[in-house]
Amino acid sequence: MKNKEYIFITGSTGKLGKTICEIFAEMGENIILHYFNSDKKIKIISQDIKKKFPKISIIEIKIDLSNLYSVNYFNKNLFNKYKIKGLVNSASFFVKDAQNIKANFLSENLNIHFRNPVTLISCLINSDSKNKFAINITDKNLSESGYDSYNRSKLLLSEYSQNMNFDNEKISIKEFKPGKVLPSKNDKSSILKFKQEFQKLIK
Repeated sequence: MKNKEYIFITGSTGKLGKTICEIFAEMGENIILHYFNSDKKIKIISQDIKKKFPKISIIEIKIDLSNLYSVNYFNKNLFNKYKIKGLVNSASFFVKDAQNIKANFLSENLNIHFRNPVTLISCLINSDSKNKFAINITDKNLSESGYDSYNRSKLLLSEYSQNMNFDNEKISIKEFKPGKVLPSKNDKSSILKFKQEFQKLIK
C-alpha cells in the first residue's frame, strides 16, 4: 500500500466526516476511513463511495480514540503500512457532562479531541510523504452550557491549530470551524455550502 497516497479521516461515520470523505473522493484521492462503534455504517459508507468513485482505493480502520495512543502505535498500525499525505481530525464526541458519570470523561474527551489528533500530526510530520497537510475540525461555538469536557478539549485543539498554522516544506496545518455550515440531515443547500467552505480550505 506504500505505492499509493492516502488521506486519513477520523470520525468517518459522522455527518461531518462522511461529507469530508466524499469531498476527497470526488477529487480522486484515496482515503482511509476511521470508525469505532459503527461497523455496519462504515460498510455502507465505504460501499456508497466506492460505487460513485470506483477508481479510488478505500481502507477502513477501527480505532477507539477515547483511549490514548502513542506515536509507536500509530506508526505501526497506520503510517508504516500506508503512505499518508493528509490527515483530517474530525472525530468528535458531543455529549453533555451531566449525561456521563464516568470519572475519566474529561480524559476521554481530551484523547478524542486533542491528544490523539496531535500525536497523529506528529506521525504525519515525520513520515516520508510529500505535500503533507493536516486539518483540525474544531467548532465555532465552544461556550454551550453543559458541554464543558467537549468545549475544553476542542478549545485546546483550536489553540494548537492556531499556534501551528503554518505552511512550510514539512506540513500545512489548518483549522476548520464548522458552525451553521454543518450539513443538516435533509438540507442539500447546507451540504453544498459546507462543501464549498471546506474546499476553499484545501485548495
